[in-house]
Amino acid sequence: MTANADLQRRLEPWGEVEVEDEVSGLRNRVWTIRLRGERRIARQNTRSAAALDWELDLLETLHNHDFTVPLPISTRSGERRIGGLVMFSFIEGREPEGRGDAERVAAELRRLHALRGPWAQRPGFRRAQELVATDIGGDVDMSLLPPEDAELCRDAWRALPERKEIVIHGDPSPTNIRIDGDRVGLLDWDEARVDSPLLDLGALPDSEVAGLTEEEFQRARRASVAWEVAVCWQLEDEYARRRLRELRDLGGQ
Repeated sequence: MTANADLQRRLEPWGEVEVEDEVSGLRNRVWTIRLRGERRIARQNTRSAAALDWELDLLETLHNHDFTVPLPISTRSGERRIGGLVMFSFIEGREPEGRGDAERVAAELRRLHALRGPWAQRPGFRRAQELVATDIGGDVDMSLLPPEDAELCRDAWRALPERKEIVIHGDPSPTNIRIDGDRVGLLDWDEARVDSPLLDLGALPDSEVAGLTEEEFQRARRASVAWEVAVCWQLEDEYARRRLRELRDLGGQ
């Protein structure tokens, strides 16, 4: 049986599908498919059932608050997932370009951060500041980093000002954003969790776009880069080491 035929078989609970392409995924396998002619996304997830259900609940909540996000599509019998296999709606658009798009993305992230909680932490995950004193949370295992590099990351998280922890996207890179006119679509919520909003805002181009003072933005940038180092250390060695050099260049506070 070919890989596509096997995937089609596993997707049968949703209906007759046509597999187009495997598109990405380091921690997950992701495909574009057609379900009854409509383009969809299929994702095979390796997270615990509780962590995956937390993400699906969040996406449905965000959809109800008029965010443009991938919406889980239920099987014909009403299940949102089968094991770790999920089907999502497809978000049209292009990656952000230029300052105007960056400002739109920033506004959408701030709208996300303004949603009222309280929010329970995603099962198995920890806030960055918790990882100052412990090793494991979500995809991060600080014990795998050289001690001096782990301490550099922890210094960046330790310097974060006290803010109310809320739901963050966790990875608002251009590849996870789609612009369609004035609409901002936020893709790939696999790293979403409860944490400091500065970790999202530190991924933006500058303090003005992020709506922060220069000092706040520099702390946010260091914390965001440190997170990328830690979360990618196992799976994307070259990328993690490049971000580690960036973190060293950013210096301490």
